[in-house]
Amino acid sequence: MKKPLSMAGVFARYFALTMLVQFVLLLGFVFLLITLSSNTERERVQQQMNGTVRLLQRELLRQPANLRLNSLQQLQPLFSYPLRLLDATPPELPQEARTTLATGNSWLDPKQQNLYAPLPGTSKILLIGPLDTHTETDGWRHSELSLFVLWFVFFGVPMAVLIYVNLRPHWQDLMALRDTSTRLADGDLGARAPAARSPLFSPLQRQLNSMARRLETQMETRQALAHAIAHELRTPVARLRFGLTMMDEAENNEERRGYRDGMERDMQELDELINVSLSYSKLDRGEVQLQYDTIDLNVWFDDLIDLVQPFRPATLQLSLDCQPGHATFDRKLVYVATRNLLLNAFKYARDEVAMTVRLEQGQLVMTVDDDGPGIPEAERERIFDPFQRLDRSRDRATGGHGLGLSFVRLIAHHHGGRVWIGDAPLGGARFGISLPQHPV
Repeated sequence: MKKPLSMAGVFARYFALTMLVQFVLLLGFVFLLITLSSNTERERVQQQMNGTVRLLQRELLRQPANLRLNSLQQLQPLFSYPLRLLDATPPELPQEARTTLATGNSWLDPKQQNLYAPLPGTSKILLIGPLDTHTETDGWRHSELSLFVLWFVFFGVPMAVLIYVNLRPHWQDLMALRDTSTRLADGDLGARAPAARSPLFSPLQRQLNSMARRLETQMETRQALAHAIAHELRTPVARLRFGLTMMDEAENNEERRGYRDGMERDMQELDELINVSLSYSKLDRGEVQLQYDTIDLNVWFDDLIDLVQPFRPATLQLSLDCQPGHATFDRKLVYVATRNLLLNAFKYARDEVAMTVRLEQGQLVMTVDDDGPGIPEAERERIFDPFQRLDRSRDRATGGHGLGLSFVRLIAHHHGGRVWIGDAPLGGARFGISLPQHPV
């Protein structure tokens, strides 16, 4: 398995790469400057040496040909560079030099720093140089090494500090994100990444924490749902087991048929519980896609009231106050939510249930009021959890599995809305749903 890089390794890699690139760029820049300025520097040196060349030529031409070499040797102590007198133009000089010397002008060798000047009226060539007295091998090496050390101190050290200071927060954030993702992968859904120091990783940190919160919520919901389903299954299974035992002990066919009918109802209850639990899980996972329609409120809610009339107790009065207009929502899901609210109100209302529908500030607001016993404030949030019933003694009388209000909250959240519970003007509980409206 490949060993992961440490911060020191990453720092060394970036520092070495940065310094290498900087060094190459610096060499290229120096080479470019030398190339551009070489001809100019050469002309400048030749112009500076013109006076010296003229003096030497005049002094040598004063002497007889056989004494010119001795005269040059006598002049040598006055100059810091060598002076020589050649019999002819050296054959190794380029054609450019030969042409220049043939015209009577001096020529400077830019590499060797040797200045060649013809001695007028003769075939002799005056050689002056090397003019640069600091081009010895040892001195050149010492100078280059010194320049490299200075360059590293003045550029490398500040660059190292700059890279380290900028890399450290990125590295710390990256390690924190890696540790958090490892903990999440190991099953610790409560793990959260600390606030990022680097703006580069700040969006990733927020996204990772948001994902972790969603995963933790989903896992908690699924665990609670699984426990609740297991708890709900116990009662019909126990009744089925009891029915089987009693069927074996029945004395006649009529009594046996009664136990069989009871077992059939228990099987039907189990089937309904499984179906509604699967539907709830599918909606909770976000697998249900919203199908928005533009709805005429009066027509749609009048139909809703007609559809729930068979479930209304005969002694209960149901009223609807709907504002005219149009709204957008998923008609199937909102039908389930509003029907569940009305059926819940039918269970606990004494004499009256009232439903109101309003369009307020870009929200479709639906409320259902009843004149029942109401809901204590401490229980209002818990009542939307799966399989929660406040009145356990009335579970079998009122029916249901305790998922109706949970569906209401899921459907509201799926639309981007919310649900709430308050006190109704009728004296009981008020359940409300608000759904944000989209363009028609």
